[in-house]
Order: sequence, then structure tokens, then C-alpha cells
Amino acid sequence: MNNKNPKEIEFICTLCKTKEKIPTYIVEMLDNSDQFNVDLNTPPRFNCEKCPGKMVPVFYIGVNGIVYKYNEK
Repeated sequence: MNNKNPKEIEFICTLCKTKEKIPTYIVEMLDNSDQFNVDLNTPPRFNCEKCPGKMVPVFYIGVNGIVYKYNEK
């Protein structure tokens, strides 16, 4: 993979602000397998286990080199 990220990627729920660390190899594997018919401006996401929200990376360099940064709006 790309080795530009730490061993774990911190994700945050956009609804309840819960944080969780996901192993980088899992995020990159899913990011790499999800490259067809996908909006590359959207970072890899997971369902939050504590609410109906989506977990997004706080900071992640995608497999295509796109930098995803969470900034609360």
C-alpha cells in the first residue's frame, strides 16, 4: 500500500463525535476496492456503532493520493 499513513487512522462520527481508530491496512484495502463509480471527493466511511451517523477519517491520504481532512462545519 502507500505507507503515507500511520498504522491506524482516526475516524470521527459526524453526528455524535465518537472517535475510533481503524487499522490503516483495512481502510486502504476498502478504499482500494471501492474505486469504481465512486466520488473520489468522498473519503472512506464506516457506520457509527453508537448512533446512526457516519464515521469519516480525521486525516487520511487515500490510495489515489487524495488528502482527506475532517473539518467540522
